[in-house]
Amino acid sequence: MSTPTLRNYLSSLVQNAQNSEIEASSKSRFLPYNLYLESQHNDFYEYQSNNSQLIYCFSGSCELKNESNDFNLNSGNIAIIEGNLKYAIRVIDKQAIIVKFKFTNEFLWKNLIGKIAINTNNEQRLSTLFLDELEKTGIFLFTTTSVMWGSQNLNNVIQDYFNQADFSGAIALELFKIIILRNLREQNYKFSERKEKAFKDETLDQYIDKHYNNVSLAQAAEYFGFNRNYFSTMVKEKTGKSFVEHVDDRRMREAKRLLAQPNVSLKEIIEAIGYSSKSFFYKKFKHYYGMTPAEMRKRLFREAHINLK
Repeated sequence: MSTPTLRNYLSSLVQNAQNSEIEASSKSRFLPYNLYLESQHNDFYEYQSNNSQLIYCFSGSCELKNESNDFNLNSGNIAIIEGNLKYAIRVIDKQAIIVKFKFTNEFLWKNLIGKIAINTNNEQRLSTLFLDELEKTGIFLFTTTSVMWGSQNLNNVIQDYFNQADFSGAIALELFKIIILRNLREQNYKFSERKEKAFKDETLDQYIDKHYNNVSLAQAAEYFGFNRNYFSTMVKEKTGKSFVEHVDDRRMREAKRLLAQPNVSLKEIIEAIGYSSKSFFYKKFKHYYGMTPAEMRKRLFREAHINLK
């Protein structure tokens, strides 16, 4: 099966999906994973990842987030997910094909990577960075492209899955390990100790104040001069909160301020603070303040003696 044929086949499965994701069935019962495809949906759809997963953006793009990270996955990008993680995906790109490898209970990324032989200090640094990030946030993103070695081999793994090729599971597990190691080596995840020492909580707050309505972890990491994964870990360690939590804090404060203004609608507030989903904003707001935006608005109007009929 050629890559264009595989793309057409996967696209046909996505187009016929009735739910947020569809299982791409294989007759083989001995593989250590099952394949799922994400359908198109305008709002974030939440999942509970009980087992390890690999999410691969075969084509197009999607948004992926959890409590610690907020990513845009583009064609060729790979997200490694450890078990027991809640995450959400939104797919509004009509060209997007998002493939999920969901592994069996026995599989753990830390076991696959943690058992490799370490020969140099940099190998130790890179493998530790990968495993620590997985333990702290549950997600590690590789910003590969669709023409790179790792993506091409993932395409082969998907083809083997549907073709029921001999040794598919064993070959796939070795390729997963090699893909991670090669990406760690090629992207290298270098960082500067001098920049880290110069990084201050107040500079992060100032940056978020200016960009909270249109900002991502990747943009902030680039601004401060760090690798995205390292920046995420550093912010959490230095401030006690994830980057996403910092942005949500600022957005929630601005939402409350705007709710006190009678001439600003809820729709305008959601757009102004940078949320694209009404339901996601309501959920965040209720969790943050313990009441709905409408309830908060009534309370603020009452305290300000504003009587709207």
